[in-house]
Amino acid sequence: MKKFTIILTVLIAMTIKVYAQIPNSGFENWNTFPSYMEPQGWATTNSSGMYTVTRSTDHFPISVGNYSAKIECDTSFNNACAFVMTVPAGDPQPAFSIIGHPTSFTGYYKFLPQNNDSMFIQIQLYLNGSSVSLGQFYQTSTISNWTSFNIPLSIYTSANSGSIVISTSNLIHSSNLSDYICRPRGNSVVYVDNLNFDNLITSVQEQPAKKTLFNLYPNPASDIVTLNIDNTINADFTLNIYNVTGELVSSETLRQNQQQINISDLSNGIYMVEIKSKEWNGKQKLIIQR
Repeated sequence: MKKFTIILTVLIAMTIKVYAQIPNSGFENWNTFPSYMEPQGWATTNSSGMYTVTRSTDHFPISVGNYSAKIECDTSFNNACAFVMTVPAGDPQPAFSIIGHPTSFTGYYKFLPQNNDSMFIQIQLYLNGSSVSLGQFYQTSTISNWTSFNIPLSIYTSANSGSIVISTSNLIHSSNLSDYICRPRGNSVVYVDNLNFDNLITSVQEQPAKKTLFNLYPNPASDIVTLNIDNTINADFTLNIYNVTGELVSSETLRQNQQQINISDLSNGIYMVEIKSKEWNGKQKLIIQR
């Protein structure tokens, strides 16, 4: 496979991790119905007369967004569970696309349990529909103040989609493994906010849209793309190029020196270019158009 011509210019030192997209990760966007609301991108246990997931103004960090998701069990409804799950709902399955290689799942939560209930968070990654990595988190203690969590993902080679489940009670599979069964012990409550991969969101400025680690130009590109990296560390860099499905289509080691590498086996389309060294990594979207 031919590769892009790259002119590598090293500029200013910065540090950042690669982010991947979690739908409505701060629970800022909600669909409004006559008697309740639903967080966009998430399925809930809300049903007629039982509204276990609500929008809360108690959120964290204070400088990021305005809302969180409040998940509250109601044992008066046949011991029904309360949870949110990235759509499509049901047994965990690919629900949203990812690009890059996240190694952990982070966010903030509060937990107000009853009768020794156990909250549950699960993140699962998939490659072409098959599960390749899993991370889980349980909590039985009362966590009355906003607290961060960081769930390591099991080792995997590549993934292109993910799913998330957050519950007020421990979830188990049914006997035929077709769905979850919830066994709540009381009307426990979970608040959750600002989910992310790899790095905790601590302020608006630290969200990925605000950071520019390197520049690609021209963009759209045809035969040559110029790459300027904001880093003064004397190190080699790895260049990875992913297509829109998250498949790695090109990978090579770059030196600090200016270098030119020929084009042109990648077809027209949208790609994600990842640059990383031992100290940092970052990504930018690249459009190929001829």
